[in-house]
Amino acid sequence: MPRIPVLALSAAALALPLRAQEPDRRDLPATVITATRLATPLNALTSTVTLLDARDLQSEGLTHVADALRRVPGLVMARQSSFGGPAALFMRGGESDYVRVLVDGIPVNLPGGSLDIGRLTLDDVERIEVLRGPASVLYGSEAVSGVIQIFTRRGNGAARVTAELGAGSYDAQRASLGAGGGSARMGWSLQADRHASDGVLPFNNAYRNDGISGSLSLAPDARTDLRLTTRYNTSMYQYPTNSSGGVDDRNAERTEHRVLAGVELGRRWTDRLDSRVQFTATDLLPRDNDGPDNAADTLGFYGYFARATVKRRLADARSTLRLGAAQFVTLGAEWSRDTEKSASVSLSEFGPFPDAFEAARENTALYAQLQGARERLTYTLGGRLDENTAFGSFRTARIGAGLRLTERLRLRASYGSAFKAPSFFENFATGFTVGNTNLVPEQSRSGDLGLEFGFRNGVGLRITAFQQRFRDLIQYTGAPPAPGDPNYYNIARANAGGVEFEADLPSVAGFATSFSHTWTETRVVDAGFDTGGGANFVEGGSLIRRPTHTTSIAARRALGDRTNLSVTAVRIGEREDRDFSSFPAAPVTLDAVVLLDVATEIRLSLPGVASSRLLLRAENLLDRRYEQVAGFASPGRVFFAGLRLER
Repeated sequence: MPRIPVLALSAAALALPLRAQEPDRRDLPATVITATRLATPLNALTSTVTLLDARDLQSEGLTHVADALRRVPGLVMARQSSFGGPAALFMRGGESDYVRVLVDGIPVNLPGGSLDIGRLTLDDVERIEVLRGPASVLYGSEAVSGVIQIFTRRGNGAARVTAELGAGSYDAQRASLGAGGGSARMGWSLQADRHASDGVLPFNNAYRNDGISGSLSLAPDARTDLRLTTRYNTSMYQYPTNSSGGVDDRNAERTEHRVLAGVELGRRWTDRLDSRVQFTATDLLPRDNDGPDNAADTLGFYGYFARATVKRRLADARSTLRLGAAQFVTLGAEWSRDTEKSASVSLSEFGPFPDAFEAARENTALYAQLQGARERLTYTLGGRLDENTAFGSFRTARIGAGLRLTERLRLRASYGSAFKAPSFFENFATGFTVGNTNLVPEQSRSGDLGLEFGFRNGVGLRITAFQQRFRDLIQYTGAPPAPGDPNYYNIARANAGGVEFEADLPSVAGFATSFSHTWTETRVVDAGFDTGGGANFVEGGSLIRRPTHTTSIAARRALGDRTNLSVTAVRIGEREDRDFSSFPAAPVTLDAVVLLDVATEIRLSLPGVASSRLLLRAENLLDRRYEQVAGFASPGRVFFAGLRLER
């Protein structure tokens, strides 16, 4: 098939959503952007979406995105040990690289989907939208199990300055300084922040994360809007642990420098026709440093150094035509280019093992979506064609419908396909590990069925059953068919299904309470090369680090006019893992744990300050000892106190 011309980008934009990528705050309770890329009422969606308001999260003292996502149904975190440690995200039982993460439409994942979500902070964040279910039709590769989009604050109103200082257990430090303001024609915001901790392990466990972000919004006329956003983070995490969690390394560290930048232009041509064009850039420079601990450290694999430069460029243009009062057709085109230059060397008593590659691939896509409502029925139908220089053509589709059975009861269902391209390392690695240039994307077919019950006084229930089938999973083998053959092959298959239950409960003792429970069952259908009980893929077994049951309860109430109290309890059920302290790795079961967090926000009256708030937070108040990854101890009880000022 001939390659789709890049000129389709401009043609799609000028030929034929209706709202900017970012709605006003007054729309927050009722509308969602990520599910359809149009501002769509929450009760008209055919997919499963959770909204997180950053004001609520910050009033609880949360500082990182991963901590906020713990309470979302269907999502599970697995973090290695201390603050800033690598954190994997599993959505609905899918792989950790099956969730596309965006900041104002800018992709954060590495090519191939991997992402350490543990270093993303909530600074300058306005809200988070979590879409569960396949979304490759609108977002392409990596959106297999879902999409998480982080929206940052826009400046509006009179200029104001905010500042925050805080400290806590393990020498934790938090500081930020921000400003913003605007008018009907222009808005701006700027913020700098710092997070730091000495970590929970006895040595070499420090975490530092510094960032600066800004945005500028312009509205030259009533029909045109323009927004520029940028974000820079530099972070460092020191880890004394080896691959099995043993504490024995005094100088290993990983640093990252990340730059995100985006510009989005919107134009409303008529009352029925709207176009948007977005250009984004992501640059990441990861560094791994782990030299010999001392002159006598010369046995086994005793050192590792790695350098990489990863760049992602994306241009998207789409236009939406309103066909009727509640029916829209969106046509879009997307072009992206990913590049990676990587070099590493492992030091061992057997000699050095160098690895280096430089690779690039381009992807061009056309997509279309029909969205509408008619009486009690809402519907969405979409399709996408991707043309990639590495793996050729790929097609995805999604269909969804919602039917209001009664005034308070709604049924919805959706079905779709998705894909994830291989990582550059899986394609092009050399040296000790050999990549496979013949890999094809991993694929999925997913469906869900949901019931929504709405009652008076904000009480509601949502029940969603889901099923996912994954095939062509890329698997590593340490014993390739012949010397020099690749170590990666498309060979494994797995399924994941379950039920998500969410409830907004009646007020009890003044507490506004929400409850969620997720039952997830995963099953390996084809283990491929893996054999034996210690393998990551065991035919008929479960996928590792996905608990069968997770439960969350969050309660909030006002204590008088100045104090808010928040209590959150999360129970993470048992989950299978592997103990890599021996070879072959032994199967282990991680114990269930209940984590209780309590936070109090107290409004103060300080002279010369428009708003001042004292925040007190206790995490893991019961001081539970547990592991999210076998061999890696998680923090015990943690206290934090902070002061937030606004003028």
